Amino acid sequence: MPSREMRRAQQKLGMEKKREKMKKGGGKKKGGPKKQRVTVSQFLTEVRAEMKKVTWPTRDEVISYTIVVLITVVLIGGLVYVADIAFTKLVDIIIY
Repeated sequence: MPSREMRRAQQKLGMEKKREKMKKGGGKKKGGPKKQRVTVSQFLTEVRAEMKKVTWPTRDEVISYTIVVLITVVLIGGLVYVADIAFTKLVDIIIY
């Protein structure tokens, strides 16, 4: 149950009515129009239209992003390797 301040804020935003409907109806929609299914060809046509709207990166951008990712992977891998060696030596010192 929300506090008094929360209910007042909800009333200001018109949320109180929605909360009452949820209590009465259980939050389930009854009836209403059913969603119409689309055919595979219509779906693929819409996908193609949406893909044309995409701003694709240039070749130079892809190359530069790839280089940045590879350098980052090598650096992080090196750090993990060094940390692994350090912790292995530390555990060896503690155990023996």
